[in-house]
Amino acid sequence: MNRNAGLFLVFLALILLSVLVINGLYFNTNDDQVVAPEEVVEERVEEDYITTNLSISQQKEFDPEIVDVVLGFENEAQEQAEAVRENNEIVSALMAILEDEDLESLETQHFRVYPFTRYEDEERITYYRVSNQLKFRTEDLEELPVLLGQLLEAGANRVVNLDYGLRNNEAALDEVTAMALDSLKSKSAFIAQNLDKADYRITKLNMGRQDIYGADMLQSVRRSGAAESMAVPVQEEKVNISVSLSAEVELY
Repeated sequence: MNRNAGLFLVFLALILLSVLVINGLYFNTNDDQVVAPEEVVEERVEEDYITTNLSISQQKEFDPEIVDVVLGFENEAQEQAEAVRENNEIVSALMAILEDEDLESLETQHFRVYPFTRYEDEERITYYRVSNQLKFRTEDLEELPVLLGQLLEAGANRVVNLDYGLRNNEAALDEVTAMALDSLKSKSAFIAQNLDKADYRITKLNMGRQDIYGADMLQSVRRSGAAESMAVPVQEEKVNISVSLSAEVELY
């Protein structure tokens, strides 16, 4: 083979090699090409639900367990010292009765001495009036009318206030609040059932008022003579607990 023929063969081999390399690159590029996956579009089906607002007001009456009693008494005399002495005697008599009772607290309050004038036979006379109050708490509600009768006979002029209450207000509030929540759930389930919904969920809850209405005997009971004629209140009152709440409910 002459030199020219050899060069020709080498040139031809280079051309063939170039073609193979180019074709290889082309096919490799196609083989390695990353094809993006088809975009998946999630269909969101709007949930078929109803939103409603409910308000609950729950109450319960409790038998009173304690009572705070405020007794008032006053007296007068032309001499201030005498008026004060008589008032102290009344305090001593009332305390003697109450010391035999099982009381949680006992105190005097609102002690006051003040002069006033009165006309007698067209003569202006100055008197001194002493007013005082005595406050105590008792659990013996059944015997309260008898005790009040004794205190009124011993010198108390009036029953200023009888406030019946409970020992543990928080426990009573928790009990009524639980009742209100049960009522909320029952009402939500009832509405869902009647609107052909499978269930309900409470999305928002707002606690409203929590009130304790003690049995306040605000009317005064005055001593008017013999013990038989005294109108002494009895413990037939109730303590009312009231709880209110509101909620947003979804029925679905």
